[in-house]
Amino acid sequence: MKRFLLFLLCSCVGAFSSYVYSQQNMKLSILKTKNISGFPSGSGIAYVGGKYYAIGDDSPFLYVIDENFKIIEQISLLEVKADDFKGNRIKKKRKTDFETLEAISSSELVTFGSGSKSPQRDIFVQIHLGASPKITSFNLTSFYEEIKKLPLLTHSELNIEATAYLNGQLYLFNRANNVIIRFNYQQFLKFLSGGVFPTLEAVKVTLPIIEGYEAGFSGAAKWNDSQLIFTASVEETDDAYNDGEIIGSLVGILNIADFSAVKVERYSLIPNSNQKTLKVESVTLPATSAMRCDNSVIFITDDDNGNTELIKARLRF
Repeated sequence: MKRFLLFLLCSCVGAFSSYVYSQQNMKLSILKTKNISGFPSGSGIAYVGGKYYAIGDDSPFLYVIDENFKIIEQISLLEVKADDFKGNRIKKKRKTDFETLEAISSSELVTFGSGSKSPQRDIFVQIHLGASPKITSFNLTSFYEEIKKLPLLTHSELNIEATAYLNGQLYLFNRANNVIIRFNYQQFLKFLSGGVFPTLEAVKVTLPIIEGYEAGFSGAAKWNDSQLIFTASVEETDDAYNDGEIIGSLVGILNIADFSAVKVERYSLIPNSNQKTLKVESVTLPATSAMRCDNSVIFITDDDNGNTELIKARLRF
């Protein structure tokens, strides 16, 4: 019944809220899906130099995946005690909850812990790629405490689910109330080395409502110089810490040319795969904006049972 309802709502422009979204201007076709064996709880993905780099929220590894969706390397980001694992997954109370992954350049990736539980999830990891990758970790407790003081977050839980990098700025997406926080990346790095705190800007974005629940940001990436592509999912929960029943996911385009008035320009629901309701965790583009000619995107999904699936899709406007 829920699946039928999702597709019924999909046909009604503006049916999700009082805001009108140009859903009729975006269509989505699934081109390929693949379950990734041995990769638990996929949560973030980035494309660099012909390879996909991906993380899981309860895994200590950065997974390197080829264009056939096959794992070719694992890079350790953390040292984790054997007692902190349950199978190949870090226990919930111990995990750092890596939910974001973004490419800063062709040789640098970054990931943030969600901050939903302190201090375990107050972490930032900078990854310099190369023959011998360099991994540098930073504690973000003081940084996250300042973010929590922002007026748009004082009455909401912190739960950073996505990161995007554009024109020297980092964008953090808080799932709990769909607030985007923006700051200069180089200022942020200087702060981590003892410099002054970076200037923070924040804006709240209204996302579609599905079955009475507003969608929450789950992933993001650069689309062009004034737009970000994002994913969002709907869970039957108001809790930033505990997962709820998965209701559905969507993909859309945000116009951020005016950061004080960020808006959803268009979106589309993501159809279910193999009769499963998808929880899409993030998105990346398999080529740079300049090279893209077919609007292909890659989604990473997590079913909350430790299984990861990659999906290649094509967007049409």
